[in-house]
Amino acid sequence: MTEPTDYYSIRFGADPVQLVFFRHGFDRWLAGLGWPEPERVDAVLAIGEACGNAVEHAYPAGEPGDVEVTGRVVIGPTDRHLVVQVRDHGRWRRAGKENGYGLTTVRACMQRVRIRHDEHGTVVTMTSRPVPLVPAPRRSAEHVDDPSAAEVPHRLRSL
Repeated sequence: MTEPTDYYSIRFGADPVQLVFFRHGFDRWLAGLGWPEPERVDAVLAIGEACGNAVEHAYPAGEPGDVEVTGRVVIGPTDRHLVVQVRDHGRWRRAGKENGYGLTTVRACMQRVRIRHDEHGTVVTMTSRPVPLVPAPRRSAEHVDDPSAAEVPHRLRSL
């Protein structure tokens, strides 16, 4: 297996089934980089939601289209963060009453979100919250004498 790179790029058909495969692959990329689990979950959720919006809203029913995702890890002196762009070539639609919490979720999970749309499509640029520069060592359950004493990270975000 090759080492993960600090760059990620994929183009997939705007189809819900393809979205499932994308989320899995993106999660594996972040895991390979040693991204801490709570922040990894947030990133996959936010980026998956942005892609889901493109799949669901960018193209009229029956019209084929693509979703492009590019991401990179930005490394600072003491931490690192993701900058990810989700792009479609469809048309922007204003949120209706029946819409869910997609963009609210994206904003809750990321540090910064910028949305640009024009006649060429929509680009959502997301910046994650910073994570430690060096991945935290993994703690194994076999090293815990009393499993009930093991730390379990809990993370709830208000939307």
